Amino acid sequence: MTAPRAKTAHVNMMTDTIIASMPLDGLRMVVRGMLASQPSFTSTFEERTRNYISDTASRYSNAVIFEQGADNAVQVTPSFEIMRRRIRCMIGCGMCFQAPSLLQNIVDQVAPITLKSEPSDTNQEAVLENIASVDGDIVQTITAVQKTLFVESGVRELSAEETAPLDALLHSLLACRDAWVGKGQTFVLERGLDAIIDLLHPTLPDYHSSTITKCPSSESPHPMAETFQLDSTLRLPRIFTGLWQLSSPAWGFASRPKIMEQFSKYVSSGFTAFDMADHYGDAEIIFGKYRSSSGYSDSMFAATKYCVFHPMTVSSAAVRANVSERCHRLRTDKLDLLQFHWQFYDDPQYLDALRYLQEDERVKSLGLCNFDTEHMQRVVDSGVNIVTNQVQFSLIDSRPTMKMAKFCAQHNIKLLTYGTLCGGLLAEKWIDQDPPDLYSETMTPSQRKYYAMIRSWGTWDLFQELLRTLRSIAQKHCVTVSNVATRWVLDFPCVGAVIVGARMGVSEQSQENLASLGWSLDAEDQGMIEGVLERSRRTEMLESMGDCGGEYR
Repeated sequence: MTAPRAKTAHVNMMTDTIIASMPLDGLRMVVRGMLASQPSFTSTFEERTRNYISDTASRYSNAVIFEQGADNAVQVTPSFEIMRRRIRCMIGCGMCFQAPSLLQNIVDQVAPITLKSEPSDTNQEAVLENIASVDGDIVQTITAVQKTLFVESGVRELSAEETAPLDALLHSLLACRDAWVGKGQTFVLERGLDAIIDLLHPTLPDYHSSTITKCPSSESPHPMAETFQLDSTLRLPRIFTGLWQLSSPAWGFASRPKIMEQFSKYVSSGFTAFDMADHYGDAEIIFGKYRSSSGYSDSMFAATKYCVFHPMTVSSAAVRANVSERCHRLRTDKLDLLQFHWQFYDDPQYLDALRYLQEDERVKSLGLCNFDTEHMQRVVDSGVNIVTNQVQFSLIDSRPTMKMAKFCAQHNIKLLTYGTLCGGLLAEKWIDQDPPDLYSETMTPSQRKYYAMIRSWGTWDLFQELLRTLRSIAQKHCVTVSNVATRWVLDFPCVGAVIVGARMGVSEQSQENLASLGWSLDAEDQGMIEGVLERSRRTEMLESMGDCGGEYR
């Protein structure tokens, strides 16, 4: 039998000239544009990426990442950034089980490093930041591995072949930790170590006891200016702290001690409620560690998620297993609020899953995530008691006001809103600025996402007019543009709380966030804002995108 002819072709010379001549940022823009307009190209793009990584693997098999001189001065070689980029490409194209070997190579070269005693050495600080960034790559690799384990019946076990490179990375991390601790150095790869232990040895809580960071001391939580009633006994702050940013180093990366310290600052300021999910990297793990070691654990509230993005056959066992995993990662016997996301509306098994969750005594309160009004109605009609629905809601995306607000009022359901600040685009620093360069390396995933939403809503000129209007109102109330944007959403009775994302350990906005509470927009403020919004395409967005959550389906 004749083998099938390979489907290959040469790129014509003019096209090849474009590829060879275009600046890297331009080439990225073109590739993103092609994949966005032709999603069917994605599988070919990923396949070609895998081929490239495999074909060039031998170039990096013995790459030297760090060099240390006689004076203990450590230098990071150019191979370090190349290796990290290759690892991230591997994670993105489906080679997450091959990435651990490269990560192990880096960890093995970190282990013998001896730091200089001068804490103010700027070069050494830069080296430590580079090493700490690998922590984020390990966490993201483990997250990618976990996604491969989803099967129709729930979650499968790792095979022996899949476990081997992960186990080798684990042992290198443990050896590195022992080497650094033995030299009196602070081990900076704790988050990666915790994540891989949680994957391979979830039933051995003492396996990594020596890596546990003590909770920084903090003051008792300050009373919050505004709260809302979740149930008959529980009142919560009207601003939740979102931990989506822990899911990727794209927002920056911080070590566990820095994150723990920032958790303490937030809790002391009164921000005691945190939003996370099963797929937000190590968010559940690190928050669980913080809360379980804090003297104010009873004051904290964790809203996490059970997200079904893959076809599955719902069973009581599979649902209970997910609840068990959430409890384990959060170090708790009961979940404060479990928010359920179901990707496939044409499969009514989501009603069975919600009934199983309602029957599970470990779920204190049950909510939804990105459900539209129609399917919220079906959930309520089925007899399931839900207290919240998490949806996108902002000055740019006001779809919740069109259908969902009335339904929530009728059934005593509160909205937890995200995207309220459009990834930081609703802020003073964007006034009189050109549209963002979406393909700049400094742009975050959330800014790319919400700039696309702004383009659906209206023109950049109209957005600038909105920002200037918000600035005028902000000056009147002695607050910021972001405070006004948050306040606009909080003033809707259907909203329980706004979720404001935090780059924990990287940047700090807790004090600014406090200024969104304790006041309301007056009629003049509302009129000024409406004068801009009425000229946008806000109603057309409901038609083009569907009701809340429709953009994800």
